[in-house]
Amino acid sequence: SWALPRLHGAPKAALVEIQADEYGNGRPERIHAQLFANAMDELGLDARYGAYVDRLPGVTLATVNLMSFFGMHRRWRGALLGHLALFEMESSLPNRRYADGLRRLGATQRATEFFDEHVAADAIHEQVAAVDLAGGLARQQPQLTADILWGAAALVELDAGLARHLLGAWSAGSSSLRAARRASALEA
Repeated sequence: SWALPRLHGAPKAALVEIQADEYGNGRPERIHAQLFANAMDELGLDARYGAYVDRLPGVTLATVNLMSFFGMHRRWRGALLGHLALFEMESSLPNRRYADGLRRLGATQRATEFFDEHVAADAIHEQVAAVDLAGGLARQQPQLTADILWGAAALVELDAGLARHLLGAWSAGSSSLRAARRASALEA
């Protein structure tokens, strides 16, 4: 969303198209954050915003932190669109796997709906992100092409770091999460 005031024409319209889907196309019950909260609730997890942030290692948060950095600095709008475009382009398959895995474990439709929604939505977003969003910005401002590609490459590197972390923890038979922080006297 931070990129919207920094874009114009086709790239801006493409971003609005993707964002409208993310926000349920005017239907509050279809907002993707709500669908994710529903899944967490259905799986017995705490769906409150930030409930698990203290358990996440930095490698897990790196990609969203980078996206926030790009978004806060107009100079990095090309990298932001490259990051977002690749994220949208590569998400359908993993979301299908998450949904299928949850179904194999007996999860309900409420638990899989977020992931199923992204299989369908991101199949469309993939084309919009590649051709109209990132491609549109590259056609409109060719000097940003290297930044667009760099933003996508940065996402690949951060995702690879997360994959190494997860696989390493699982290979060692341990959790990929940080140990739960003990509540201090002030928090109790």
